[in-house]
Amino acid sequence: MNKLPFAIGILSWKGYDSLENSLFSYKKYGLSNMTDQKFVCLPEYSDEGIKIAEKYNYKPILVNQNLGILGGFKLLAENMPQGPILLLENDLELIENKKETYSQLKKSINLLNEHNLIQVRLRSRKSPGEPFVGLKKYKSYWSDNVISRTKRFFRPLKAHRLIGTSTYYHKEPDKIHPGIVKKIDNSFYLVTSTILNWANLAILVDRDVYLEKIIKTAEHIKSTKKINGFKNIEIELNNSWWRNNEFKILIAPGLFKHKRLSHRGY
Repeated sequence: MNKLPFAIGILSWKGYDSLENSLFSYKKYGLSNMTDQKFVCLPEYSDEGIKIAEKYNYKPILVNQNLGILGGFKLLAENMPQGPILLLENDLELIENKKETYSQLKKSINLLNEHNLIQVRLRSRKSPGEPFVGLKKYKSYWSDNVISRTKRFFRPLKAHRLIGTSTYYHKEPDKIHPGIVKKIDNSFYLVTSTILNWANLAILVDRDVYLEKIIKTAEHIKSTKKINGFKNIEIELNNSWWRNNEFKILIAPGLFKHKRLSHRGY
């Protein structure tokens, strides 16, 4: 099995039990052997975090203070090579076997360039983990009941913006929303940013596009809502700029489950 042309980057502010669990799964199912370019960004680091990163042969990127999600991912990406990069938070467990992982990553890397995608989502569709706020919102607007139909009638634009999340709810979302959700190949679905917000969890992106287009835009957007006092990208990009650009997003069958093992204090 040949190496794939991508790099892995993990952001881990504390939460070292989750980090250990995730890195163990990456070793168990072969992800860590699919590239030699592997990094863990450790804001407000401790010796424990460094030991875990080095135990699994990931290069630690160290910074004394907490940078938040935007700042942490920016520093991580800046220290990674050009080309496709897989960005992960520390609580994303790999739940698929080596063959499936390799197959999805190889296809995702090829489609990233072929379709000029802004991101490929690799959070598992069948077992995404919790929390998943977007999925709950989709169900509230698109379930087959009177309340959902009423919501769609009075808030059609809001309902439309949630359609992309149908890929995590329906087995064949292209048949539920024909012409809006497009099936590319073998359960890979293509949507635009008109109907799906930016996501930080388990994404494959082009490193330079990510830094120049996503990070820079999020940095310049003023927002009063923050996570633990910092910008988190998802909040800043939930706006008309994101939707009007109609960026292309690919939803893969998915490899990772959100599984946090302990509370981080926010």
